[in-house]
Amino acid sequence: MRCFCLHRILFIFLVFLAALAFCTGPCSAGYKYYSGGPELSVSLAGNDEMIPGTTADLPLVIENKGILTMQFYNAYTLEPQYLPTTAKFARVRLVPGDAPVRVKSDSQNVGDIPSGVVIPVHFVVEVPEDAKAGNYTMQAVISYSYVPQVEQSGTDTLEYSFRNVEVSLPVPIVIRKVVVLSVEDVSVSDLHAGGEGYITFVIRNTGQDTGDRTSIYLVPEGASPIVPFSNGVYVGTLPPGGTVQPRFKVSVSRDADPAQPAPVMLYAVYRDFEGNMVRSPMASAGVSFSEKVRFEVTSPPPVIHAGETNTMSVTYRNAGNSTVYSAQARISVIDPFTSEDDTAYLGDLKPGESATATFAIKTGADATIKTYSLDSDVRYLDASQTSFTSDNIPVVVEVREGGSVLPIAIVLIIVVAGGGAYLWYRKKSAAAK
Repeated sequence: MRCFCLHRILFIFLVFLAALAFCTGPCSAGYKYYSGGPELSVSLAGNDEMIPGTTADLPLVIENKGILTMQFYNAYTLEPQYLPTTAKFARVRLVPGDAPVRVKSDSQNVGDIPSGVVIPVHFVVEVPEDAKAGNYTMQAVISYSYVPQVEQSGTDTLEYSFRNVEVSLPVPIVIRKVVVLSVEDVSVSDLHAGGEGYITFVIRNTGQDTGDRTSIYLVPEGASPIVPFSNGVYVGTLPPGGTVQPRFKVSVSRDADPAQPAPVMLYAVYRDFEGNMVRSPMASAGVSFSEKVRFEVTSPPPVIHAGETNTMSVTYRNAGNSTVYSAQARISVIDPFTSEDDTAYLGDLKPGESATATFAIKTGADATIKTYSLDSDVRYLDASQTSFTSDNIPVVVEVREGGSVLPIAIVLIIVVAGGGAYLWYRKKSAAAK
């Protein structure tokens, strides 16, 4: 009996020591997990169709579908900080795969992706104009780490074992069959700064769709100085490899720099292979033009006299690079000048040619004797018979003292009177003899 009591006391003492040892560390309980790790998938968040000749934003969605397959609770197990289904430090990059595209975006850090979480990412993808239509598969390459195993040392320490993984997930895309405009030639007719003219384009369809009921549209690009009068030209059917030559009437701003070709954009509106009216990608082109029409005075300053009406001649030269038609010079007079004949016809002038205008100018008797500058301009027609007016052309005139007609008249009267008196005297003397 005494032996039994001794054993019982010893057992209770050992249990007490074990409990005491356990309680000297963290008295916590937790779960232990077993799992196959993260299960990532990638899908497109928008349209999978891409168009040749464009740059598009490709939105992707990364989803973690990892599942905890086993879970154990143990009063002496610490709760791990990282679950085995979490993809940690994830980084994603998009590669072309078999698609004829260029990925413009760098790889992206997306951080941790716990199970059940969806992460959006965006990539910029450029599709060349000559990309063939069809179905392709790009690849989303995702690198990450996860914790497949956690070791507990003692009652208060966890040791994590990270495993690095890289997976390549398919991203299917479709390159659509479309009309693609390619500008092969640009020619202009009588186009100059400050004027109007025509632009003719040679455009080829380098796409793989036939444009039915096709119209070509011209629009300025940015702050282009070229503005079309009517930006749409109907060209009908435009098959792959076919060409058209639309012609547009445009105007060019007066301050446009002829040393810099002006940018313009063209696109087509057509009925596609599915019977829908669609718009093609934009095509760009540069348009050259001449400097604006300008005139200069090449004759020396005419001399006019105060108090008199003078006829003065002014020679105008076409100093531009375009022919003008039915040109007329007009002079503007102010005090002390007046004119009832301020317009003169110059006719047609090719670049470098000159013509002389004659104006009748009356100068006031009280005009200050000095050099004056009068305003003039030239009105003309361009090759399309549109009327324009040139910039101001200064005409320098020199005003001098007017000649007095009174002394001359008196001298003439005296001479005539004297001559008459002499003849009368001779006649009378002859009669007296």
